[in-house]
Amino acid sequence: MKNLSKPFFFIATICFIVAFFLTCLDVISFNRSFYDSEYNKLGVAETIGISDVELKETTTVLLDYIQDKRDDLNVSANILGQQRQVFNEKEIMHMVDVKILYQNAMLVKMLGWIGCIGFGILGIITDKKNALKNGTEMFLMGTVFSLSLIVFLGLYAIIDFEQFWLQFHYVFFTNDLFFLDPSKDILIQMVPSQFFFDLVFRIAGSFLIGMVILCSGCIYVRRKRL
Repeated sequence: MKNLSKPFFFIATICFIVAFFLTCLDVISFNRSFYDSEYNKLGVAETIGISDVELKETTTVLLDYIQDKRDDLNVSANILGQQRQVFNEKEIMHMVDVKILYQNAMLVKMLGWIGCIGFGILGIITDKKNALKNGTEMFLMGTVFSLSLIVFLGLYAIIDFEQFWLQFHYVFFTNDLFFLDPSKDILIQMVPSQFFFDLVFRIAGSFLIGMVILCSGCIYVRRKRL
């Protein structure tokens, strides 16, 4: 059964990487201070014609809806001197898709953590003597693969973020509701392209830092203990 140890540890590593990345995505995407910082930097309130207080309230409604803490996106605000519903029908329909995508991602995250623990235990059981050696080896191997993919996608995003973001939507959405009009749709005014550029690289950066720290730990353990 020793031959099964490495495959188990490799699968556990892939599960961990997926789960860890989605955890970074979850934590950062719903960090309210990040939104406040971006809104101030990009002048979002001024662009929309809304007060900072109502912008924060609208953001809370939006994020709570995605996290399934509320059932609708019915929120009104004073925009350009007129009290109105913030989001139109097309924006709401797109956010239905976003919510479904988020829920699916969180399901994958949960399954990833379960898979990481389960296959990790199987790897230990099949070869207790070499568990540390095989586990760290497979973690480093899986990390090299994942980091190579992240770097490739990161370079693509840096070179042409608009195309990168468009391709992301084509992959994960089955309609064109994500094509919003920046001149009138509040949703895209709240989170313009620059916002998502900053968000994507904040998530990727956090993920990479975490993985580098873990890899450094693996290398240290292998040098000291193996």
